[in-house]
Amino acid sequence: MSDIAFHIFSGTYYEIGLQQGKVVRGSMQRIRELIVNTELGRLMKPRLLPVSLFLAMVKRRATGMLRDDIFEHYPRQAERLRGIADGAGIDLPTILFMQSMELLIGAPSYRLEACTSLGFSPRRTKTEETIVAKNFDYVNDLALYHLTCETKPREGYRTLGSKMAPLPGILDGMNEHGLLVTYNLAFTTDRPGNHVSLSIALQEMLETCRNTVEAIKFITQAKQGGHDALLMLADAEGDIRTVEISSNHSATREMIDGQIINTNHYHIEEMAKFEVPHNAIISGKGVPKGWLGMRFHESSEQRLRRAQALLDGKAKVDEDIIIAILRDHGEDGNPSNLTICQHGEFISTLRSMIFYPERKAVKILYGNPCKNKYTKFVFS
Repeated sequence: MSDIAFHIFSGTYYEIGLQQGKVVRGSMQRIRELIVNTELGRLMKPRLLPVSLFLAMVKRRATGMLRDDIFEHYPRQAERLRGIADGAGIDLPTILFMQSMELLIGAPSYRLEACTSLGFSPRRTKTEETIVAKNFDYVNDLALYHLTCETKPREGYRTLGSKMAPLPGILDGMNEHGLLVTYNLAFTTDRPGNHVSLSIALQEMLETCRNTVEAIKFITQAKQGGHDALLMLADAEGDIRTVEISSNHSATREMIDGQIINTNHYHIEEMAKFEVPHNAIISGKGVPKGWLGMRFHESSEQRLRRAQALLDGKAKVDEDIIIAILRDHGEDGNPSNLTICQHGEFISTLRSMIFYPERKAVKILYGNPCKNKYTKFVFS
């Protein structure tokens, strides 16, 4: 039996949010504990500032930053957000603060690289089908905030995937037509024109687009900001591409030899010119243990090279080969924040997923793939 709870939410967008809020009510009530008793909280809150005052300040800031943009540009997702707040028994400013935490790791003080995505066209797989895989690497303190669910809106396509408990938007998921997305952080010097979280735009994309072509058009024109990313998009027809996106720019990258790999730095020259320089050193008071003194993109570049090396010479791959890559700890077998399967004091691999868009199925595990087994989920 799987230890991953699977939830189905259906109805209007408000009703879907209300159901989600009731399911995650317990974890949402732990927000004060998260700030007081964790490394993440220590990095977020000034040491001498009382928790109550800090929460009042950040909720006010998040409301000013997010509310108008979300409600104007994504009214359906705004209703979902309102439902989550009501279902969890918290006010809207608190849920907006939780939403703003999606932007945290992209902030200047927390530019910590995480996530590896792999995409293979049908000609590169032994089963002659599209396969996309992803290690979701994130802050260890948020390991308890996973949510795997299917949503069935009255208006829009069904979606299946994983998100963080407070979020209306999806991080990695697929819709009923087999269109899927994986989301890897990138880091630029762009200044956003608005602060709609990218996950909200991705949720809307999956609910309104049928294939990769439609998805690229949608996401490159979408109102979103505050996050830079490498988005792997794939569909049931085997069309896999990466959109390298920032708040104000985007470009699309094609497969090479039937495969595509994303870590956390851009490959396209026109996007790379907006990136934080690769020779910059991670420094400052807000940097967690283990990252101080590293180069920006050091982890990203090393994970990319390792994935390429593991795939070199393999004409076709299967699930076993893909899982071996997702579990990889480097040539010396020493797991760290430089390995595809990440193990760190602040950031680790918290979830791993393998998508099969033609089957409309996804295999998911929580924790490190080197220690856990995948569970299969399909649309109900």
